[in-house]
Amino acid sequence: MQLNKTYLIIDLNDNKVIFFVVSFEQKKNFKVLKKIILETSGIQNGRVINIGTISQLLKQTISSIEDEINYFFSNVAVIINPNQINCLNVSGYKRLNGSQVSSDDITYILNDIKKIILESENNDYLVHLFNSNFSLDSDNLDNLPIGLFGEFYNQNMTFFLANKNIIRNIKSIFNNCGLNIQKIILKPFAEGIYLLSNNQSDKNFTIFKIEKNRINVSLFKNKSYVFVEDFSFGFNLIIKDISKLCSLKIEEVENFMKEIELRNVIKNNNESYLEKKYFYISPYRKIKYQLILDIISARIEELFDVCYKKNSNLKNLKSTNKVYIYVETADYYRNIQYVLEKSKLTTIECIFNNSLEQSFLSGVNGACELIGKGWEKEAVPMIYKKKSLISSFFSKLFS
Repeated sequence: MQLNKTYLIIDLNDNKVIFFVVSFEQKKNFKVLKKIILETSGIQNGRVINIGTISQLLKQTISSIEDEINYFFSNVAVIINPNQINCLNVSGYKRLNGSQVSSDDITYILNDIKKIILESENNDYLVHLFNSNFSLDSDNLDNLPIGLFGEFYNQNMTFFLANKNIIRNIKSIFNNCGLNIQKIILKPFAEGIYLLSNNQSDKNFTIFKIEKNRINVSLFKNKSYVFVEDFSFGFNLIIKDISKLCSLKIEEVENFMKEIELRNVIKNNNESYLEKKYFYISPYRKIKYQLILDIISARIEELFDVCYKKNSNLKNLKSTNKVYIYVETADYYRNIQYVLEKSKLTTIECIFNNSLEQSFLSGVNGACELIGKGWEKEAVPMIYKKKSLISSFFSKLFS
């Protein structure tokens, strides 16, 4: 990262693309020079499904930004959010027998395990690698124990990998725009950085993101990104439940869920009924708002149980009850928040963002923090390549 240089960050979402142009000041704080949010149909489930559509959108928008700020971009940082991420937690160790821990020891462990992972997961591309935990003689440490003496050193690492074809397609659309991808960033990681940067005391938390057809659970432990899991269902299950139990069409349910605010309706009158104007396909019948609230509550509790509270994959990773709630679908945000506040989930500390815009932009803000300041837990290993006899001779000659 260079001070006062202009950087382009693009967040690729299923329904929107966010363009962020920033520069960094003396304390590596970023200044937003330009922000554009556009609708798109070229991405689905975090995957490029129409290279032509998305390439044209990117070309036109980047060109207009360059003309406006009088700057030409050759590089870009890209935020992606595919629905299939391979997350692997692995441990490496070395017997020290009373010697010191050296940087070479740590680099060797990291690179050796990385080589094994990439050879075994040869259809995947490594997006992020984190040093999750360090321990020396069974003592957990916050920082690398370089220079300390001990008997046994253990290092936990977390690998996040995406399918190579997903990455190839993303690289292809930016090649069409004449841009080199400097860094690929997973959106849940960027959102976690945003939360960590704004809440320095929070080292351990979970992000529970609800979309219409998807739920994403991301876990952060001791400031390190250690787990992600995607589920191919979301708020659509609640819509279907209301439709089935109330004998309404999906379109009718979606319509009144966008308009009503259960908090106010039920507070004013617990016996109030759904208005006739919402029955424009189905025959009118008396349906209490309280029934709708009960259906939403039951389904949301079930979703939380399956994806978080009773998720066996999280059994040995959870160290906090603090959960940040992201609701990507603005139409349902208020009602989901209200249901969570009223439900049995109060044993979990649920925290909502102050606004939907803040929730939506948290990824690009977190990416700016990462590019400007880096992240202490993210590892960037050095791969030592074998040299030929001739190249070794000349490297020694000119060193």
